[in-house]
Amino acid sequence: MADTIPGAGASASSSASESALESDLATLKADVARLTDTLSALVSDSAATARNAAREGVDTAKLHVTNAADELSEAVEQNPLTSVLIALGAGYVLGVLGRRR
Repeated sequence: MADTIPGAGASASSSASESALESDLATLKADVARLTDTLSALVSDSAATARNAAREGVDTAKLHVTNAADELSEAVEQNPLTSVLIALGAGYVLGVLGRRR
């Protein structure tokens, strides 16, 4: 029993738990780094998807506006007198509404 030093077992146990704690901490740091990379990639992909959707929306809107303008031009060419009368009527209504304010 004289060979046993009090507290000697505790320091070996303490050293093992410190090593386990350091290992857990290293694993946690690696997990956080992977999570950060994954989130960055997800945000980047989402931004690219949003940009592409916005471009497609703008292109579709331009196409619709161009088609509507072409149809309006064609209708004015086919019915010039009616178009002039509609424009005069719309101008009159807007003028009356503008004077009321």
